[in-house]
Amino acid sequence: MFYGWIVLAFVSVCYFAVVGGGFYGFSVVMPAMIDAQGWSRTEASLGFSIMMLTFGLNAPVIAILISKIKTQRTLLLGGCFVVVGSIALYFSSSILSFYVGSFLLGIGLSMSSVVPGGHLIAQWFSRRRSLSMGIFMACGGLGAFVFAPFFSSLITTTGDWRIVWVYVGAIGAAVGILGFLIVRERPVVMGQFVDGIDPEAVDAANAATEKPAKVYKSSINWTHGEAFKTRVFWLMLFASWIAMTGNTVVTSQVVLHLTDIGVSQLVAAGALGIVGLVNTVGRFSGGALGDRIDPKLLMFVGLILEMAGIFVLIRAEQEALVYLFAVLFGLGFGLYLVAFTSLIANYFGAENYAKIYALLGLCYTVLTASGPILAGYAYDKLGSYDLPFYVILAFGFCASIAVLFMKPPVRKPIAT
Repeated sequence: MFYGWIVLAFVSVCYFAVVGGGFYGFSVVMPAMIDAQGWSRTEASLGFSIMMLTFGLNAPVIAILISKIKTQRTLLLGGCFVVVGSIALYFSSSILSFYVGSFLLGIGLSMSSVVPGGHLIAQWFSRRRSLSMGIFMACGGLGAFVFAPFFSSLITTTGDWRIVWVYVGAIGAAVGILGFLIVRERPVVMGQFVDGIDPEAVDAANAATEKPAKVYKSSINWTHGEAFKTRVFWLMLFASWIAMTGNTVVTSQVVLHLTDIGVSQLVAAGALGIVGLVNTVGRFSGGALGDRIDPKLLMFVGLILEMAGIFVLIRAEQEALVYLFAVLFGLGFGLYLVAFTSLIANYFGAENYAKIYALLGLCYTVLTASGPILAGYAYDKLGSYDLPFYVILAFGFCASIAVLFMKPPVRKPIAT
């Protein structure tokens, strides 16, 4: 049996539990913490931004850890940080302790999710890379669908928001321990080949009649320094900044926004869960199509749908509009995210995927992390989220156009 499928299954389950429980769980528990602790939305949103900022800024460190101590130990260390962060959040009684817990949780989530998972998929898969990435990413959306309503119901039933952090800590412990035991870095470690196919066993006659690839995949492994100097890197960065900012602002504020305009807490939390479910469909669809359709086009469609969802959200007083927002936004961000992660390996090669992804993540996270803070501040000053939502829509239009200008990078010849 090709061990790559076992690796894919494990990292997908990890992403389901870590992102669903940690990231979306944070969004659901934040309103209850605001009510219990008496914080302003700006103060609470800063905690979410600290978590997101740490999540992104830690990416280069994760890439270094993967190269030095391998992915197994990185996952184990990440699980430990999730546990410690969850304990800090469970016992938080001041805004400072809340920020410390958010910081530690962000470190743990980043070390247990997308960077190590994407790195492993890039090492184990080539022909089925987009499909594998789609399966992996889809599980993160499915996690939101499961954990958002579950945690909301748990808080309502028990009247205790702290219990959420018990579950998140248990998830971190399981991911760390099982990751150390199950994960293998590359196919060669198991005596296997990428995709489970021996390249020397491919019949020459079949190779001669093989149809040209429909999707560009680089035969050159670019370094992160070389990638940084290409135009497509900066176009990807701009589009990612807007898409990620839209996602973090909406995810962190959507329950608060919807309840502000008259939607019930249950419907608001359910909408966040539906975003996760439809996000799963978008991610899987993006993965299934990404080996046959240029992921750049999928990124464009995803951005347009995400922005359409935000536009509907602004005035989603009716339940039907709430669900329309959830479908458009979830599907759009899911398509975008898988296309983006696949495009990195397609344009720059698989060998340095973790470092290039980390560099992109570092750059856009610095810009994205301010989104929830500014959105919370806008509400505290203006009494609504209209301004931040409309600003995101304006930038989203520009980012959609930027995506259409992306082309595979061309390495300049070395002067002799």
